Amino acid sequence: MRGNSLKVGTRPIWNSGPALRRLLLLGLLPTALLLPGCATSPDVSEPLTAVDSQPSIAQQFDDAAQALASGEFGNAAMQLQLLQSAGLSPSQWLQWHLLSADYALQRGDSDKAGVHLSFLRDHSISLDDDQQQQLGLLKARWHESQGQFFEAARERDFISGTLSERYWQQNHDALWQSLLQLSELQLLSWAESFPDTRFGHWLQLAAISKNSQLTLDEHLQQVEQWRLQNPMHPAATTLPGSLALLADLAANRPQQVTLLLPLSGPLAKSGSAVRDGFMAAYFESLQKGFQTPVVQVLDSQTVNTIDDAYQQALFNGSQLLVGPFNKLSVQALQQRQQLPLPTLALNYGERDQESVAAGLYQFGLAPEDEARQIAELAWQHGHRRALALVPQGSWGERIYQAFEDHWLALGGSIGERRFYPRMKDYNPEVRALLNVDDSQARFKTMRQLLRRPAEFEPRRRQDADWVFMVALPQQARQITPTLAFNFAGDLPVYATSHLYSGQPQPSKDRDLNGIHFCDIPWLLEASALHDNVENSLRNGQGAYARLYAMGVDAYRLVPRLRQLEAFPSSQLFASTGALSLDAQRRIHRQTSCSRFRAGRPERLASVQ
Repeated sequence: MRGNSLKVGTRPIWNSGPALRRLLLLGLLPTALLLPGCATSPDVSEPLTAVDSQPSIAQQFDDAAQALASGEFGNAAMQLQLLQSAGLSPSQWLQWHLLSADYALQRGDSDKAGVHLSFLRDHSISLDDDQQQQLGLLKARWHESQGQFFEAARERDFISGTLSERYWQQNHDALWQSLLQLSELQLLSWAESFPDTRFGHWLQLAAISKNSQLTLDEHLQQVEQWRLQNPMHPAATTLPGSLALLADLAANRPQQVTLLLPLSGPLAKSGSAVRDGFMAAYFESLQKGFQTPVVQVLDSQTVNTIDDAYQQALFNGSQLLVGPFNKLSVQALQQRQQLPLPTLALNYGERDQESVAAGLYQFGLAPEDEARQIAELAWQHGHRRALALVPQGSWGERIYQAFEDHWLALGGSIGERRFYPRMKDYNPEVRALLNVDDSQARFKTMRQLLRRPAEFEPRRRQDADWVFMVALPQQARQITPTLAFNFAGDLPVYATSHLYSGQPQPSKDRDLNGIHFCDIPWLLEASALHDNVENSLRNGQGAYARLYAMGVDAYRLVPRLRQLEAFPSSQLFASTGALSLDAQRRIHRQTSCSRFRAGRPERLASVQ
């Protein structure tokens, strides 16, 4: 590669004279002709335009940098190509590689960026201080582009002490965001490997931030303790991300809250589970001596209209309504211009309008989030060609649509999808999914043509490398061995959390071994609050466990909604997953991923 083979101080890639340069400036020669085989040259999709006078090299570097900063990539590529033929000094060549690496990273070409960075590393002794800072930042960005967040954070911490004010805050924020991509277990493990170091203290702080079992007061308490222990740490003087807002959130949390749930009628068990989870979190905070709001509980089945519920809440001085639980009620609220009170709805309306009522936040256990996360997990594992097996009905179709949209957007393909009915024997659906019937039909045709006996072994289709499955536990326990029976035992299966009952049952779930799925931390991580709830119920949480967790998180969201809204990229690590807020104030969940082994879920340590 020519750019990579250049030595500092040599001539540019080709011998360009003033006349050639003028032609280039006037756009009279095609770029491809001027840059034969130059693999490190930026791509130009826009034609060069004529200019009246030749700018200085310094001006061209400024123009290229400004074009990159403003996202004018066509202009940046043109400037970089012009500079390549401008007779640069050794120092200018280094600057050219820095800008070219920046250009490649912004264009998503990490391979080409790596070529420039490799060249710069080989000549790092010749870089001035500012160029050294730029190189460090580019290396961190390259790691981020590769999903190597630990390495990115370490690089950013390494250079942070040398950074000028121009780069410091951006690096500070990016370092924090990289750390938040790591799991709490990874952070704690690595913190032990870097004791009494600045980076180790960064890891400790991030682990506190990602502890899903801490309440707002506990988070604030532990962060303040960390600051006392590390007063000179850069994160102690400038708390990163949403941590800076914790004290304000605690001081201005709602003092009165109304909880509106169906506590009678057909949804009574679901509503009661959410209420009990909410109150379990409330009493936990109360027992620990932390401030709690006054909670008024209303049965939505005994309230005539949602407006009556608002009136009662306002009469009692509530500052927030938590509920309703019914999807149709949430849909109706979504279509209003404004609401009498800020409202944390415990379900989602349809995504059929661009704007929703001011003050309406929507939170639930949307299976669409899981479908998108499964798509990302399979993609990270290198799979590209999917088969899909999903239950019939609107529920299954919603999940499949979310999966399909996300998987295709990632660049994957779907060879076949089957919407299966509730049945005792799933073999016909599985055989159709795998095209095993077609294989046998082809054999029968050949045997008739040959008119003599022939050996035959059925085969499944070969155009898929994984299966996306949505199934309840009993269905999954039948479908999985049926896949193996039809010669697909080697196809990886990824499923939504619906295949896991929430309770380890090794004898029943042995057939699920190897299946990847993502579920809420409440079911996969040890938690004192979970155990308290489980032990307080005669028959345990059973099939309602996820709703108890939803109630816990509804309580913890009460003081945190402002945090999620003020920092759109922030997450609250909670019992139902890592929670974030989108522009329509819908709360999304990123859950923990596991794989069945010996009939039990086993956390995937490498999944972030």
